[in-house]
Amino acid sequence: MKKKITILSISILLIMSGAAVAPALGNISDTFDNSTELLIKMILTMSSLMIIPSSIISGKLVEKVKKRSVLIAGISIYIIGGIGGGFAKSIYSLLMFRALLGIGVGLMLPLSTGLIVDFFEGDERNKMMGYAMAINNLGAVIATILAGFLASINWRLSFGVYLIALLTLFLIIFNLPKQEKHKIIEKHIKEPLNKDIYILMLLIAIVNVVFYSVPTNMSMVIKTLKLGDASISGVIISTLNLTSFIIGMFFHSISKALKRHTLIFSLAIMFVGYSSLTMSNSVLQIILALFFIGIGLGIILPLIFTSTGKCVSGRDSTFAMALVSSSMYFGQFLSPLLINAVASCLGNSSIKFPFLFSAVLIGIILLITGFKARGQIESPALNKINS
Repeated sequence: MKKKITILSISILLIMSGAAVAPALGNISDTFDNSTELLIKMILTMSSLMIIPSSIISGKLVEKVKKRSVLIAGISIYIIGGIGGGFAKSIYSLLMFRALLGIGVGLMLPLSTGLIVDFFEGDERNKMMGYAMAINNLGAVIATILAGFLASINWRLSFGVYLIALLTLFLIIFNLPKQEKHKIIEKHIKEPLNKDIYILMLLIAIVNVVFYSVPTNMSMVIKTLKLGDASISGVIISTLNLTSFIIGMFFHSISKALKRHTLIFSLAIMFVGYSSLTMSNSVLQIILALFFIGIGLGIILPLIFTSTGKCVSGRDSTFAMALVSSSMYFGQFLSPLLINAVASCLGNSSIKFPFLFSAVLIGIILLITGFKARGQIESPALNKINS
């Protein structure tokens, strides 16, 4: 039980790394009022950019260095980069601390799922993967609400939420087994990362492009529509993560019930959520839309990671998880850049355009998946997701 709690405690730090201070964006923009809107949004996405190379490095580093040591280093950097943002004197020093935060997350990221593949098999692995994604979202819920409350006092205080990592550091030091693999891994395959992995990387990147349209824009939307302050933004944004947390806890049962329709269901309900969000003008309407989006995310993210585990041999699982995880954060980093570029090209300055863009993008992926389900598109990777 201690081993499970320790491994799952890593997950609580991941999504919250970028999105935790989302409710404070409006207040931060007032302090650094000479900064562009894109620079303000990069407070959330800069860490995602740095996660990409550091997670790939971590995936290779654990072949030579103990995973426990990599985790301790990653969490230590995470804490420094996280709380350091509260002491930033300029937007650029703030972005520097966010980059440091991303390096810490990247070192931990592949291990949050890689250790599950190491220690668990079959149904137990699927359950743990669902729990990991759920705990991931629980961390975001706690951090977002707390950060929103602290930001309503002073935005600098919101960065104190990253001290939660001290608990995980304590658990890693005292509870993570020194012998990290419970069995001898099967013979290494020279080229295990076939095209299935790359399709999964693309899918999770797209999912996170649309997911991050919420934390990077919601605070501004709430402020523009005059629906509340930073604390209200925190509660609203946490709806998405809270829903994903609850759904993730039941991921194993949901995937067994829906079987090959799991992917289509998750995409369809996300499409409904984003479509509703484009038309929402009240707190209640926004919360309801985020509820639907949260259901979809709570299913599709663990689905992609469990599918990744099916595509590779045990020895390659950590590196494969690093690639898929880094693609997830690349999608988060790309989100405001891509959405802003498309909005500029179309001449659309609507505050809700990011949600419309997300609805259209998810709708396209849903159509492709639907054609695949009818046998009109061949995709081994989608077969693994639906199996």
